[in-house]
Amino acid sequence: MRSVQVDQGSSTESDGTTAPGRGGWLSGDRIRSAALAIIALSVLWRAQVASRGFLAADDYVMITQAAESDLTIEHLLTLYNNHLMPGGRLLTWLITEHVGMAYWPYVLLMAIGQAILGIAFFQLLRRLLQPSWLLLLPLGALMFSPLTLEATSWWAVGVNMLPMQIAMVLAVGAQVSYVQTRRKRHLVTLALSVLLGLVFFEKAILVVALVFLLTAALYADGGFFRTIWTTIRRWWPSWLLLTALSLGFLAAYLGSSESSLRRPASAGEVFSFITQMLGSTVVPGLVGGPWQWLGAGDGAPVAAPPELGTWVAWTIFVALVVATVRRRRRAGRAWLLLGSYLVLVAAMLAATRLGSTFSGVAGGVPRYVSDVVVVAAICLGVAVVGLARPSRVSGETAPPTVDTPPAAPEALPEPRDAAAPERSVPQAVAVPSGAAPPAGPTVPPAGATTPVLAESVRTGRPPQVVARLGVIHAEAPVDPEPERASETEPDATPPPASVTDSVPDGQAGEVRAPAVEPPPASPPDAGDASTPAAPSPETDEQPTRPDRRPPAGTRSDSLGPPPPGLLGPLPERYREAVNVMLALMLVAVCLGTVWTTSRYSDEWALKSSRSYIDTVRIEMASAPPDTVFFDGPVPDNVVPSLSWPYNLQSRFFRAFGTRPTYVDEADNVSVLDSLGRIQVATIVGSTIQPGPQEGCGYLVGSGQTVRMPLNEPRDDWHWVARIGYLSSADGTATLRFGTGTAEFPVKKGLNQRFFRIVGGGDAVELTVAGSDVSLCTNEIAIGNPAPKPE
Repeated sequence: MRSVQVDQGSSTESDGTTAPGRGGWLSGDRIRSAALAIIALSVLWRAQVASRGFLAADDYVMITQAAESDLTIEHLLTLYNNHLMPGGRLLTWLITEHVGMAYWPYVLLMAIGQAILGIAFFQLLRRLLQPSWLLLLPLGALMFSPLTLEATSWWAVGVNMLPMQIAMVLAVGAQVSYVQTRRKRHLVTLALSVLLGLVFFEKAILVVALVFLLTAALYADGGFFRTIWTTIRRWWPSWLLLTALSLGFLAAYLGSSESSLRRPASAGEVFSFITQMLGSTVVPGLVGGPWQWLGAGDGAPVAAPPELGTWVAWTIFVALVVATVRRRRRAGRAWLLLGSYLVLVAAMLAATRLGSTFSGVAGGVPRYVSDVVVVAAICLGVAVVGLARPSRVSGETAPPTVDTPPAAPEALPEPRDAAAPERSVPQAVAVPSGAAPPAGPTVPPAGATTPVLAESVRTGRPPQVVARLGVIHAEAPVDPEPERASETEPDATPPPASVTDSVPDGQAGEVRAPAVEPPPASPPDAGDASTPAAPSPETDEQPTRPDRRPPAGTRSDSLGPPPPGLLGPLPERYREAVNVMLALMLVAVCLGTVWTTSRYSDEWALKSSRSYIDTVRIEMASAPPDTVFFDGPVPDNVVPSLSWPYNLQSRFFRAFGTRPTYVDEADNVSVLDSLGRIQVATIVGSTIQPGPQEGCGYLVGSGQTVRMPLNEPRDDWHWVARIGYLSSADGTATLRFGTGTAEFPVKKGLNQRFFRIVGGGDAVELTVAGSDVSLCTNEIAIGNPAPKPE
């Protein structure tokens, strides 16, 4: 609602803020100051949790791919596990190129993303909801939710989810602004916001569905089909733009990706997934759970709430939904919005995660539903605080009135549809209380201002004009930033009765006398304002009625009555008990969040890869220059074997400052054990059976081939062979293993040789070439390198 009001009275507002210009940027708005404090606390706390851990699993694969590639379009558009994430690849490549394998740059980026998300979300709340201290509830729910811990600590998750969450907030804010103002520039912001999410994560395509569902739930009325049709018809430019954007992205993505769709094994698997996702993850996570975590190696832990905690979480959640729906009708649509988005997320997860090895725990992975927290926080704000009324804008002083004969008020034209052009509507001029209009025409005093006409409403019914002392009211959307109602000072001395429109007639300088209306039975509802008209006490969809005025001589609070608050019209005798119960519930949720976050922090701090890398760095710094290694996988608790070939040491250490040297053949080879220590290598696998020659084993002369059976056969694969021998002279030898052969040099004396060979079978054949060379061996092993037992 826009208003033109005379500046009078105190600058302190009823919601705890101070009008602009009365103090500094922070001191002038206590709600903003509290919100920034919440955001800062969340960012610092999450950064501390993240810094206790280290890189994990997929982080190393992305770093390795960045180290092996140049910064090209091909690299940026290469799918990772079927994910299109050019923005994430760009950031990873820049850090790998200029910093190497370090963790602190990723912690810093995730902290910055968390701060941007918090600030953007608070701005959305200020535009979407009524001014109230209760705005801090949805802000705190988003910034501290345990469901988003992975997104602020694990880079492989945060690089996808944080940009998507930011895109969700920015896109919703742009759509709300467009609904309120119809300014085309908000459509540009909407498109750019969706593109931001898609650049980092293809799942951000759900932002399009979220924008549509939110608009339909909060800004359209009627039954299901009428709501859908109204939403499509009234805001069709948004849907046309988002449809074109979505089709273009899907065509590009599906053309280069492989299908991730899977078929669930049974209906029971689907039911278990849904119950696990809702019962163990989403609902407990929204009220501070899951309180217990199940460790998952170097990766983030999985939610494992106790059964009692699950029931308590559901009780709190259902009580909140019931209480808010009983108080505000729009709350029901808000919770329906949350349920609809949950259905979309569950369907996507069920189609891509069930039927796989990890389907049994898919419903307990918080990162799969971390985007739901954004929607839940928005819905919580709408249900508890209520949608914002049309805002007020401070303006000029109303001109003095002139004495005119009373006349019937002039009807205001009603726009034909939501897209009707704007037209200036003459507004009422209030008559100061206690003073009757003069008998004749009056001359405006020097310095008096001209009447200021409020902007007409762009959608819905024509504005109802309400006049107060020094105030002209007319509902209208505001752009670009709606001012809070608290920033407009109410009248210090209200007149004894409300007055309605006074519209100038055809004669210049004449104004019709105001018509007095009786006050309403109760003040307007502080609930939703989903339509241009403000809600009445019976329903939040009725047009605004004039404000009730106290009788003459009655003491009036200059700040006006406080908003109903969370409890609504609760009888006074129950209010204290309910206040205590709500306070205890809020404290319990906060304590549960602290406990859950602390337990997550302890699990996240257990990083095998960090100690492994630190040990390798120390060992390499003190190793002799000629130390060489056979390539092999790093331990599974560092990078899982499913990530082959990126779990190989030669690729894992690609971004290292001092890398180990890897060879395919050498006389003496070292290996890294599971702790990262350098050890002398041996081969663990199949060995030849003892030879017939006493003191020699198998005697192989020059030009001869000797067959040596193994104690157990080997499959066709890439193996490493070790032969220990005693030779009479230098020469060469050839080892055959099934279809594979390997030639290696032979040195005079007692020596050994390691080399790679590809093949399989139950025996090996050895041939020696050279003049007067005879070779004895009883040590041939085919298998994998391993530390030699001490």
